[in-house]
Amino acid sequence: MPRFYPNPFLRNPEALPSVDDVYKKVRDKCVSAIRGLCTYLYERTGSFDWSDLSTYTGISGILFVSLRLRNDEQLVQECRLDRFMNEINTHVAEVFRRRDKSKLQKNISVFTSNYTAPCLIGALSEHHNKHSTLGMEAFSAYVKCAKYAMNEMPNEALYGRIGYLAGLIALSDAGYPVEQETIHLIVENILREGRYLSQKIGKRRGDYEELVQNRPDAPALPPLMFKWHDKFYLGAAHGFAGILLTLLKVHEKLPNALPEGSLEELILPTTKWLCKLQQPSGNWPSSLGESLNRDRLMQWCHGATGIVPLMLRAYKVTGDEEYLISARRGADAIWERGLLTKGCGLCHGSAGSGYALLSVYQNTGDAKYLTMAAAVALWCADYFTHAERTPDRPLSLFEGLSGAISFLFDMLQPGKAEFPLIN
Repeated sequence: MPRFYPNPFLRNPEALPSVDDVYKKVRDKCVSAIRGLCTYLYERTGSFDWSDLSTYTGISGILFVSLRLRNDEQLVQECRLDRFMNEINTHVAEVFRRRDKSKLQKNISVFTSNYTAPCLIGALSEHHNKHSTLGMEAFSAYVKCAKYAMNEMPNEALYGRIGYLAGLIALSDAGYPVEQETIHLIVENILREGRYLSQKIGKRRGDYEELVQNRPDAPALPPLMFKWHDKFYLGAAHGFAGILLTLLKVHEKLPNALPEGSLEELILPTTKWLCKLQQPSGNWPSSLGESLNRDRLMQWCHGATGIVPLMLRAYKVTGDEEYLISARRGADAIWERGLLTKGCGLCHGSAGSGYALLSVYQNTGDAKYLTMAAAVALWCADYFTHAERTPDRPLSLFEGLSGAISFLFDMLQPGKAEFPLIN
């Protein structure tokens, strides 16, 4: 099965929405799709799988996007979502009550943990009401999990420390009093392990050369190296991009939480290394080793879709034009290959592509990328038409229709769009 559909807007540029269309025709189409998809979701709330409370494939992810919709009272009225929101409010309390700490010592990532994900949702649901018992209890339960970040676990987003750190940043953004020292200790642990692995590889002759396939043009070994299940993934879900993007976000929001000198000596040099691994097509390989010479995956978890936002944030931090050029090249590749046959979800679907294009628009002001994102939104609005198979978790945030709802919602205010949790 092909991984992407031929982009019909490349064959027929006249069909590409104009900037005016974004705020009229495209908006109307998005609102109509949100109404239909939320109705579909509401009709299936009774069949939710309560064994999966995660944000990635489980109930917490569905609640995450639903809470974002709830905050837009005008949209709730326009889409007639009152009954749906009442159901969501009930589920928020229930998912927090059912949180499961049985695997907490090995996994605290808000993406896949059945404990931290419900805690995050409970806290975010009440972030405007600091006297809420549920909100403060959920926040307290979440931050108490920081001690487990010192245990042996991966550093990546889906199952590791970065997934927990992303939740802390979300809570801080929501106004909760996250202690800077907590973030500092977690960041310090991530950097220490990344530095140790890089030094270990550097001491063993031929190890790095094998990872970069003995390419004469390969960049030198970076000061940080990360792996998951013995593979050096480059993308957002399991690899360098998700880790580095979150560390740069810490720098922007809480610069004193980074160890002194780590930005200039560790984080940015590793980001530059990743930038230089970009392929001629504008994409990135999924990992080092044999995959370095393959150009197959173009999605949020593996490929340009999850790496372009990192290039943009690095450009914002440094002003280095090489990052901006890299991001534009990546976005142009996404535009060509980003209408994915796996559907319209976030992780390996077209909604993820749309978010990447929106991020380039937000950072450059170039309306070309806004109209590209709008075209992807029109594609995703026909949600049940544009997929070759049904996702394993068809209602979920990262695999299913909740991710499409999130993207369509953000297209209503494209200047404020944010990819969920890692953005």
